[in-house]
Amino acid sequence: MQDGVQPRMLDITFCPGEDCPIKEQCYRFTAEHWGRVDYFAIAPYNFQRQSCDYFMTPYRPSDADLRTRAYHIWQSWGCPDHKADECWFEAQRQLRRQ
Repeated sequence: MQDGVQPRMLDITFCPGEDCPIKEQCYRFTAEHWGRVDYFAIAPYNFQRQSCDYFMTPYRPSDADLRTRAYHIWQSWGCPDHKADECWFEAQRQLRRQ
């Protein structure tokens, strides 16, 4: 929290990290969170494939990048009213998956 302002949080499902060998590199495990939090029931790491389909890099896109991406998403959706949050969350999801 900076200057008493809570940062806009990414709407994600957090990971409990149980026995996961990559949990310390995954944003779903290391991210700070406030308020209500959703967790996977079990860690989604697949030991047979040695990977996780839900891994999130700790990369944090800038607000300028998020605004630009959200604006392009909003345009691609036909400029709908009252969809700012949905466009913002989709922009976060897309930029974090890059």
